[in-house]
Amino acid sequence: MSLSIRRARPEDLDALYGIESACFPPEQGAEQASIGRRLAAYPGHILMALENGVPVGHIMGPVIDRPYIEDPMFADESCHREDHPHQAVFSLAVLPEYRCKGVGGALLRALIDLARREGRKSVTLTCLEGKVPYYAGFGFEDRGVGASVHGGVPWHDMVLPLEGREGGAQ
Repeated sequence: MSLSIRRARPEDLDALYGIESACFPPEQGAEQASIGRRLAAYPGHILMALENGVPVGHIMGPVIDRPYIEDPMFADESCHREDHPHQAVFSLAVLPEYRCKGVGGALLRALIDLARREGRKSVTLTCLEGKVPYYAGFGFEDRGVGASVHGGVPWHDMVLPLEGREGGAQ
């Protein structure tokens, strides 16, 4: 596998949406227009994984002012500001045929490394209960079921503190 990771560009919108819609049910995934607004608002925080030049996964999220994601943020790109301290992950998505091959981990590590280089305090995300062990394997701490009911289901708040930590992700 020849995997590369790069920042997404406006012309990647269709590929980003295709990956998102292949990975999430409609009530949980972002609509194409929303992804377009995210690309415009925080392009430096949307990374794509490519296998031999073909998009196979992405990770995206704004830099926010608090350590937990709140549901209104998903529809409000203004929650992003470069001077905020916490890198959020709204979506980590890998096409089904590329799962269990390290693509998701490579994307997550790349975003963690970016957050560390930018001096962020933490990386924060929400996940379904079944994904808690996956993120814990990268050093994320499960803070329990949070306030988010995005898509009509409960989500765990997961936080990876970055201050005072070297490495952090496996």
